[in-house]
Amino acid sequence: MAGWGLRTGLGLLVGAVLQSAAGAQARDSVRALPDTLKADSVARARADSLRRVRLDSLRSDSLMKEDLAIIREQQRRADSIKVATPAAEMPRLTEHPGVLHWDRTAIGKSGALTLGDLLESVPGLTVFRTGWIASPEHAAFLGDFSAVRIFQDGIELDNLDQRNGGILDLSVIPLWPIEEVRVERGAFETRVFLQTWRVRSITPATRVDIGNGDLQTNAYRGYYGRRFGGGQVLQVGGQQFSTRDPRDVGDGDQLSLFGRTGWARGRWGADVTFARTRRERTQQARVGTTGLPIAPIDLTNADVMARVSFADTARGFWAQVIGARISHRQSAILSTSTTTGSTNNNNDSDSTAVSASTRQYVGAAGWNRGPLTLSATVRMREREGVRTVSPMLRGSFDWNRILASGTVERRDDFGFMRAEGSVRLLPFSRLALTGAASRTTYDDTTITGAPLAFRGEAAWRINQMWVGGGMMQRDPARLPPPVLFDTAYRMVPDPAATGFFATARGRFWRDVGFDAMGVRWSESRGFRPQYQSHARLYIDTEWLSRFPSGNLNILFAITHDYRTQAPFALKDKVVTSSQYRLLGFQLEIRLLQATLSYQFRNFLNETYSQVPGFRNARPAQFYGVRWNFFN
Repeated sequence: MAGWGLRTGLGLLVGAVLQSAAGAQARDSVRALPDTLKADSVARARADSLRRVRLDSLRSDSLMKEDLAIIREQQRRADSIKVATPAAEMPRLTEHPGVLHWDRTAIGKSGALTLGDLLESVPGLTVFRTGWIASPEHAAFLGDFSAVRIFQDGIELDNLDQRNGGILDLSVIPLWPIEEVRVERGAFETRVFLQTWRVRSITPATRVDIGNGDLQTNAYRGYYGRRFGGGQVLQVGGQQFSTRDPRDVGDGDQLSLFGRTGWARGRWGADVTFARTRRERTQQARVGTTGLPIAPIDLTNADVMARVSFADTARGFWAQVIGARISHRQSAILSTSTTTGSTNNNNDSDSTAVSASTRQYVGAAGWNRGPLTLSATVRMREREGVRTVSPMLRGSFDWNRILASGTVERRDDFGFMRAEGSVRLLPFSRLALTGAASRTTYDDTTITGAPLAFRGEAAWRINQMWVGGGMMQRDPARLPPPVLFDTAYRMVPDPAATGFFATARGRFWRDVGFDAMGVRWSESRGFRPQYQSHARLYIDTEWLSRFPSGNLNILFAITHDYRTQAPFALKDKVVTSSQYRLLGFQLEIRLLQATLSYQFRNFLNETYSQVPGFRNARPAQFYGVRWNFFN
């Protein structure tokens, strides 16, 4: 009996050891995938006599297959992300963190339908429009329409429309293909940098936007983009919008197309971008004043840009060469009114086409190491056989609590040189001191001295919100008139301008935030109102306590705009726009990849004008959906 018990005990011990060894080997097979098949075969050979071990072997084999599938999927996903296609250098902003910078998501959440809508929140900058989204749109910084410059993908967008008197019409710059906007608010001018939409995944990305609203407003957009295994890229997109205003006419239609193809792999990249915009607008009548209406237009802008780049502009040494052709064609010409003596754009008597084009070549190189960033850009323009060269040097230093940036630029096309510097200091984590200074030297000997401009601001952080204020000042300047609105407007010799401003940006309690700016000038002259404010109170939440997946986002915002009268100088008198106060709200709900959007502007039915003689839009609703697909 004792022998039988001893043999039974030894048998159980040997079985337990075999079972433990087989189980350990099965578990190790999941970790060591290359030896898995051999380990499983050994385990099965040693455990043929044990049914439980055979079952464990089958279970470990199934786990091995699942792990292999997961690893293959992870490898496939890693391979699907490609090096980004080339992008132009973007400046380091010395504003408070996160201010005057919008990515693609933030642009959508802003509710902006035009570039001018987005720039309403920049202190010192004033946007003027004569109606709804199809109307002309100009922006002035410190009252100067020539002090707002737009750069897109490294190319400066020059005005080619002779009706505008050298001032760029922001309404013809499509906002829909833009994925990033940075506003560099200097002391003398504001530079807006736009980066068009790019894709990095080989998984095709599609987006469809549909919008409708009052004044028979309809907007449709479509995007398609993908990368290929060798780094190639294909992107296409288009937008069509139309609107009808039976009150003062000013109806408009616009069709925009965008495309990009190229290649990026390793540190090298090349791409070709094409953009074309066709816009039609009917005559827009004046109300209560003499003068000609804004004439109808039928224009086409077409841009083609090619770029070759080495390395990303964010690290190490990089270089780019860009060539672009920008063309403009429209049927409107200038004519003179025999009744008022003023001139305006009217093509009723002659439909002769007017066209203009310019070529722009850009060579840029830079170097980044640690906190120091340096770059040099040479921009050559060629228009009607005339070539001009505009070099620029840029540098920045970002270390610990100090960020300093500076530029020196020579503009041969306008005959001046400008040096500008800005700085942001964080002496404490909650205190930010920012400032900028600029000096301009003109080739024109009739301009005495070198005009100076500066800005200073202090802000205090409350939770995630920065609250501050400051002062900006500019020496006397000659301000060009917005002749697109009326060619009877005259240039204004503006004396020294001094303005005080206050800002509040960010979230002050959980998901509740407040973005606001207000400006008061010492006097109202030079195409600027004495008082101007823009405020937005919002709640932007994903409600993670209830929906931890992040598949829901709710945005609700209330906006308030206030502006006093702005003067416009004629030959023998000054006319003014109206003083007004506007209220609006916006609601957006994102479910998975679809965003439902609704906004109501001027819901108090304020009758107002930003340009004398032209009524702005009555209460207007706009609603729609933005839907992303990945397949």
